[in-house]
Amino acid sequence: MTELSPRPQLPFTADSLEEFLFRAAERMRGEVDFAELPQIIGPLLLLKRASDEPGFLSLPEDARWEDVLNRESSSGAALNRAFNALEQNNPGLRDLFRDLDFEHVRQSRRVLPQLVDMISELPLSDSDLEFSDVVGRAFDGLLRRTASMMGKKSEFFTPRAVCRLMAELVDPRPGQSVADPHAGSGGMLLSAAQYVAEHGGEPADVGLYGQERNATAWFTGKLNLLLHGFRDPEVSHSDSLTDPLEHDGHQLARFDRVLTAPPFSMNYDRDMIRHPERMLYGWVPEGGKKADLMFVQHVLSVLRPDGTGAVVVPQGVLFRGGAEGTIRRGLVEDDRLEAVIGIGANVFYNTGIPASILVLKGHQGRSADRRGTVLFIDAEREMTVGRSRNRLDAQHIAKIVDAFLGRTDVPGFSRVVPVEELRENDFNLNIRRYVDASPPPEPLLDISAALVGGIPQRETENAADAFHAFGIRLDDLFVPDRPGYWRFPAAGYEATAARIPFLASAREEDFLTRFQDWWTDRQEIVRGLAGGVQPPAEVRAELEATLCQELLRLEILDRYQLLGAVASWWSDQEDAFRALAVHGFPAVMRHWHLVASDRTDPSRQPTSFHAPSEEQSVLDALGDSLRRRIGHLVTGERQRLVHTYLRWGERYATSMADLEDQYRTAADRLRDRMADLGYF
Repeated sequence: MTELSPRPQLPFTADSLEEFLFRAAERMRGEVDFAELPQIIGPLLLLKRASDEPGFLSLPEDARWEDVLNRESSSGAALNRAFNALEQNNPGLRDLFRDLDFEHVRQSRRVLPQLVDMISELPLSDSDLEFSDVVGRAFDGLLRRTASMMGKKSEFFTPRAVCRLMAELVDPRPGQSVADPHAGSGGMLLSAAQYVAEHGGEPADVGLYGQERNATAWFTGKLNLLLHGFRDPEVSHSDSLTDPLEHDGHQLARFDRVLTAPPFSMNYDRDMIRHPERMLYGWVPEGGKKADLMFVQHVLSVLRPDGTGAVVVPQGVLFRGGAEGTIRRGLVEDDRLEAVIGIGANVFYNTGIPASILVLKGHQGRSADRRGTVLFIDAEREMTVGRSRNRLDAQHIAKIVDAFLGRTDVPGFSRVVPVEELRENDFNLNIRRYVDASPPPEPLLDISAALVGGIPQRETENAADAFHAFGIRLDDLFVPDRPGYWRFPAAGYEATAARIPFLASAREEDFLTRFQDWWTDRQEIVRGLAGGVQPPAEVRAELEATLCQELLRLEILDRYQLLGAVASWWSDQEDAFRALAVHGFPAVMRHWHLVASDRTDPSRQPTSFHAPSEEQSVLDALGDSLRRRIGHLVTGERQRLVHTYLRWGERYATSMADLEDQYRTAADRLRDRMADLGYF
C-alpha cells in the first residue's frame, strides 16, 4: 500500500493538492476499483469545501463536516444523511446524490474512515487555497490521472488541451450561452469559462449548459463544475441525440457557442429521436455505428443564427460515401462549415484513431469574406509524441489558432479551399487532398558531382538564406570549383561543420540581445497584469505581436516558433500570471516558493533572485524563462544548419573519381608490398 505523501504547505496550489489526492487514491488501490475513487473522493471534497468556506453552498447543520465526524462512527449512513441534506438545501444539486450510497461502497468499513481522515486533514477555505478554484482544478487533475491509467477504458475524459483548443476556436464572450451536448467530465464547459475569464470577463457571466447520458460521467462532470465554483450548473442527465434540451417545453434550446467531443461511431434508433427536423441534411443508416454526422447536425440545429460550434469527429466522417457524403454536401453548400482541422491519432484516452475538428456556423454566422470557402488545417504533426498517447501542447494550439484566425495559406499546414474545388471532389473533405503536409523530397543526386566531385551550387542556394540569417556566407563554408559547383575546404567537411557554431555566435548573441532589449521595453505590459489592470489575454497578445515585430526581421525564427515560445512560456507560468493579476508581485514570489517546496526535483525549482526588489525579481525571472525558450529554438535552428552541411558532405564528399584514386593508390601500395616480398 502506497504511503500517503505529507500534506502540502498552505496555501494549497492546484498541483500540490492534486498530488495529495492522487497519493490518497493510490493508497486505496486494491480495496476499491481505482476508476471509482473520483466518484467517492469528489463528494467528500465538496462537503468539506462547503463546510470550510461560508457561502460556497447553502449548508444545513446536518451536512457540516464536523457534524459528520462527531456522529457515532463516520459511517456511510452519516455521510448519506449529510449529502441528502445538502441536496435538499441547494436546487442546483437536485438529484445529484440520488444514486450515491456510502453504505454500499465496497470495503466501506476500511475505505471510508481512511478517506474521511484524509479529507479532514485538508483545510479548504478560500484563505487556505492559492485560488478559489484550486479544489476543482485538483479534482480535475485527479480525473486526468485516472483516465491516463485506465487508457482505452476511459470514455468520458477529453484531454484538456483539446478542450482548450475548442474554446479558442469558438471564442465565447461574456453574456453568451455555451453548451456541450456530451459534457462528460465538464472539461469543455470549464475551458470556455476560463477563456472568458482570461479575456477580462467573469465566468459567472457565461451561461453553461450540458447534457450527458452516462450516469457516472454526468455525476463526475457536475461535481467538477461545482468544485470549480459553479454553484448551479445546468447539466442534464439525458441523451442529446434522442432528447435534446428544450425551451418552453417544446422548442429546441439554442446557444451562442457549442463545443463537444461526442462518442465516436455510435448506433442510434431513429424512432427514438425527438425533433427529427434537426437532421436537415439526411440520416445515416441505422445499425452502422456511424452516427457521427448525426451529432454534427444536432450541433448545427441548436446554434443561434450567428453562433459558432466545434465538434470532434473521427476522420472517416470526412470521406466516407453514401448518406454521409450527402450530409457533407449539405453542410458545404449551405455555407455551414467554417474549417476542418486534423489533429491526428492517439490524442484521446479511449481511442487511437485519427480525429478532426469541424468548426460550424449558424445560418448567419459567416462573414462575407469567408463565404464559399472552407479552411483546411493539417495539424497532425503539431503534437508531442508519447509512448502510448500523443498530446497537444500550448505551442501547438497557438499555431492552429493563429492559422484559423488569420485564415491564410501556410504551405504544408493550412489552405483556404473554394467550394467549387470541393464540389469537383464530390465533397470529399479528406484534408490531405487539399493540404500537402509531406516533407519536401530529397533532391536528386547530381551525376556530375557524383562522378568527378564538387557540390552543386543550385542545391546549396535553397539553404543560403538560413545560413545568411546566422551571418554565414556560403563562401565561408565552401571553396569555388568549376562553374556551378563548390568544393569542400581542405580541412574536410566535418571540420568545417564544427566551425558553424563559432561562425553563427555573433548573430546569435545579437538576436538574444535584441530579445533582452525587447523584454526590458515591454516589462510595463506585464506590470499591467498586476491588480487586474489589463486582462491576461490582452497582455499575452501584445507580447506576441511586439515580439514578432522585433525579431522576425532577423529571420532566424519564424512566426510560429515565436508564438509557440510565448504560448509554452505562458502556459508554464499561468498560475504565476494569475497570482500577479489577483494579488500582485509578492504573490508571484509566494507561488514560486510553494511550487519549489512541493516539487521533489530540484532542477525544476526557480533560480535564486538577486534583483533589488520583489517586482524586479519577478520580471527578471519571467524574462529569463522566456529567454531560455527562445535561446533553445535558436540553438535548434543553428544545429539544423550543421546537419544540412553534414548531409551535403555525406552526399558529395567522395566522388567516383575519388574512389578510383583511392583504388589506384591502394593497388599501387599492394603492388609495392608484394614486390618487397619477392613476388614480382
